[in-house]
Amino acid sequence: LPKEFQGEVILPFDLERYPFVQALCAALDEPVGTDFSKLHDSQIGRDILACFKRRCEEADIDALGPRGNPWNARYLGTAQKAPEANTRYMEVYHDFLRTFVLDNLGTGRVAFQARPTFRCHLPGCGAPGRPHRDEDYKHARVEVNYWIPCTTVFGSNSLYAETVRGAGDFRAFELDPGGLVRFYGNQVWHYTTPNETDCTRVSVDFRVIREQEWSPSAFAEFKLGAYFAVISREGVVPHGSQELRCLQDQYNGLPPSKKMKTSKKKAWEAD
Repeated sequence: LPKEFQGEVILPFDLERYPFVQALCAALDEPVGTDFSKLHDSQIGRDILACFKRRCEEADIDALGPRGNPWNARYLGTAQKAPEANTRYMEVYHDFLRTFVLDNLGTGRVAFQARPTFRCHLPGCGAPGRPHRDEDYKHARVEVNYWIPCTTVFGSNSLYAETVRGAGDFRAFELDPGGLVRFYGNQVWHYTTPNETDCTRVSVDFRVIREQEWSPSAFAEFKLGAYFAVISREGVVPHGSQELRCLQDQYNGLPPSKKMKTSKKKAWEAD
């Protein structure tokens, strides 16, 4: 991966042009204008916090985790339960990739994470995941990470990372909606801490691989047509199309490792 894409960069983008927050409201079945930073103050949020507190007292549990978060469940079920909202959300995502990301990476095509990962970091619910580099979960070194907050992020509600591999200069990403962080998550340590602020953090993130870095080894574990889809300036390459099948024949030749099933599960849950 060229060095120009290995550094951490904070980038502004137009929230009106790319309305992630509004689209995510509909996808999560929340009213228009919902303040995501106060999800923990909603009735559902208060119930979750109370339940988590009881579970901590009854068992050795120190973090809620994405499976216990109702907004994660809503997000994962959107395609089946709210197909129109899901379609609109994915349209925003694809438009962002087709215009902003391709320009930002100076390329005409990228392989992209087919569906962004959703994060909802509630106060008082521990720290999901563990410190890691994405290579720990067998992600390819040529991946670039985009991290987009849908709330103001700061301190312990955010994601901590070092600037370059081995620097150890960990600090939280601090920015508002309308900004994003592009970083080299494959090679830098990053992690969350227990959210001790009074603000829930909602964010989405995804990984991409520039066409210039495509190779069989880049897709050895996370395959084209499965974890990764392909987009150009003309749009998403349709699943099952001849074009995608040709790319799969060219790049999906290497078998995944035997431990990939467990690694993929952990990779989806890691922040």
